[in-house]
Amino acid sequence: MQFDKELLDSVLSYIGERLNHEVEGLLIGGNAMIYYGLRGQTKDSDLVFFDRRDLTGVIQIILSHPIFRKGRIMKELPYKINPELLKKGEPTVVGNKDIPRFDLFYKFVFGVDAKRIFESASRSIRFGLLKLRIAEIEHLIFLKAVSARPVDLDDIVRICKELKIDWKVFTDFTKSYHKIDARPVWFALGSLYDVNKKEKVIPSDVIRKIQNLF
Repeated sequence: MQFDKELLDSVLSYIGERLNHEVEGLLIGGNAMIYYGLRGQTKDSDLVFFDRRDLTGVIQIILSHPIFRKGRIMKELPYKINPELLKKGEPTVVGNKDIPRFDLFYKFVFGVDAKRIFESASRSIRFGLLKLRIAEIEHLIFLKAVSARPVDLDDIVRICKELKIDWKVFTDFTKSYHKIDARPVWFALGSLYDVNKKEKVIPSDVIRKIQNLF
């Protein structure tokens, strides 16, 4: 069972209808790609929250949903991520093998401070008291390059082939983030090399500009 747009809208509406105050968050990952029209389904819904109490409340609501009542908070991630990236931004994962999964992040996404991505997002979608901003596509590429799972690299290829990317936005964000923390940028750079081995969709000058940061 996976999230399609209908199920995702339904579950997010369920959450928004049961909140007792407005909660803002950030849509990233596969569900962001659904709203960009790049995917029909996704195995997980990736959300970022910036208030610990909001995150706790959302988890409780998810576990009360008819589908997710048989879910649980998973003790181990169901995928591999570089341990360096888990020092900040390890998600709370809700679900099981028979139902879609929620990956819920608090402030950081695998080592990346998501606040700047949140503040830059120009699109948002509301589900009752739940207001979610949708990460800009250039920032989505950055996050997927940092995560570097095989599915993330495939998604980067798809994004680059189907949407017009403002590579200046991407490189400017990457350069500014390098000043804060070089580690995620280093991981992202490696992924960009790997993506171009699959299919040459990242401009060479973009890779060169990032490489010159090190």
